Amino acid sequence: MTLYKYRNLENIKNLIDIFLNQRLYAAAYTNMNDPMEGHYFYRSGEMSAEFKSALKGEKDSFGICSLSEIPNNNLMWSHYANGYNGIAIGVEIDRVAYDVKKVVYGELSKLTERMENSPAEAAKQVLSRKLEIWDYEKEHRVFVPNDCFVAVKITEVIFGRRVSRDNRAFFKGLINKLHPGIDFSVENEVGEPAIA
Repeated sequence: MTLYKYRNLENIKNLIDIFLNQRLYAAAYTNMNDPMEGHYFYRSGEMSAEFKSALKGEKDSFGICSLSEIPNNNLMWSHYANGYNGIAIGVEIDRVAYDVKKVVYGELSKLTERMENSPAEAAKQVLSRKLEIWDYEKEHRVFVPNDCFVAVKITEVIFGRRVSRDNRAFFKGLINKLHPGIDFSVENEVGEPAIA
């Protein structure tokens, strides 16, 4: 299954790293843009201080690489690809090597210590739920140790509709030098990729 990482074209060093080393950075949950990231509900008296501490330690131990299952969402282009002046990178993830979870949207997790989950599994459950308002992202999360990268197979690059022809030609040439054989297209006005 191809998943997509929306990126701007401003940080050339990070962009080159993605294509040269075929990897994406996994950030700590505290560096993500959702202020409710990592929050959960529990009833008073149903969770010991030890379990809460272990759960916090597990959440802090993970790096998360966030990807979308859709290449053509207007809000994703606006929020994560510099208002259509960026790219969506199509990647495949080795699901045997990595723990990939599809985000569940709705209410935040409700935990009790009596759940049969270990603190590590409870942490992944908490970090795999987001409020309904984020549903447009259709997010999948790759969990790795914190401050790590996720190896990816890059299959395609979709340019945002506002990337100029000159910039498309420049980045297409650069990416082809770093990683030949990638398919290129341009996101068009109705939100569907068109051949570059």
